[in-house]
Amino acid sequence: MTTHLHSILTQWYSQRDECRWVLGSVIAIEGSNYRKTGAMILVNELGQYFGLISGGCLEKSLLLEVKKVLTYNRPQRVCYDSTEHSDSPWAMSLGCGGKVTILLQPICATNQYQQLDQLHQALQTRTPVSYGISLSDEHACNQVYTHQQLQAMGTAPNSQAEEFTLDSGQTQLLVPVRPATHIVIFGGGIDAIPLVQMASVLGWQVTLVDQRSGYAQAGNFSGAQRILRSSPDAPEVAALLTTVDAAIVMTHNIDRDAEALHALQAFDLSYVGLLGPTHRKQKVLKRAGLVNTPLALYGPMGIPIGGDLPESVALSALAQCHQVLEALARSQLHTTPQRQAV
Repeated sequence: MTTHLHSILTQWYSQRDECRWVLGSVIAIEGSNYRKTGAMILVNELGQYFGLISGGCLEKSLLLEVKKVLTYNRPQRVCYDSTEHSDSPWAMSLGCGGKVTILLQPICATNQYQQLDQLHQALQTRTPVSYGISLSDEHACNQVYTHQQLQAMGTAPNSQAEEFTLDSGQTQLLVPVRPATHIVIFGGGIDAIPLVQMASVLGWQVTLVDQRSGYAQAGNFSGAQRILRSSPDAPEVAALLTTVDAAIVMTHNIDRDAEALHALQAFDLSYVGLLGPTHRKQKVLKRAGLVNTPLALYGPMGIPIGGDLPESVALSALAQCHQVLEALARSQLHTTPQRQAV
């Protein structure tokens, strides 16, 4: 399992009533810190924790504070100061050199799980939302807001966590929450194995599409949530593509690559990577009838990091895809790598 919020909540949800839990949220930082404002961790009374609020320096130290929260059943703020002038015992053991404030909140059925169950459901249905963490009233519950609800309240969804004051005067930290990236890979050859593994480690949802017998064997692709043995123009693939953020085409067959690109051109994906050199890309596009395609096509795919092994190709492609998707999410499209001409 990964430290993506989607994964953290999935782990918690099935155990939410088996023991007592505390939600830890980074609500303020000064200087440098490994995680940014809005990062979350879930800790239970057994000492298990899911998620990260630092590079591993603070997680275990929170256990004592978590016990206090569970004992008194009320929120508590904890501050770790590792700045240069701090006299805190943590100053020497933390490497970031910053200051971080963490809000610890008890999570249980009586406080509506601080609406983490609703946040979990939103992520399951791939609904972008914002999570409002109560900062000014320890008795107030956190809230989950859709983008429409935020707009009705006179604010707009932001790409970063920010404080927001409700009409009631209460202050919340609004944390934007995006569903896990969903990537579809056309082609289940041996060189796709590290690609699926790395995407899975990133916390991405991976679907593999390959109708050829002998390819996309489940035993080789444990990181894929789903394997479709279908042609790219099949109805189930069309339905799949409505939920996808990015695609990589790597069947090593010009006709099958062309079929995949033809299917993808009907969907507004932010990243489509095509394996192979430029001259091959031109052949694939011509075969697909997409010489003037509007596809967000990156081909040859990947950032030029060197190396020609499948692992290097996978790393370069996923790094490029990650960069494109993150830049788009932050509306900083000028930092997105230039799309190669088709």
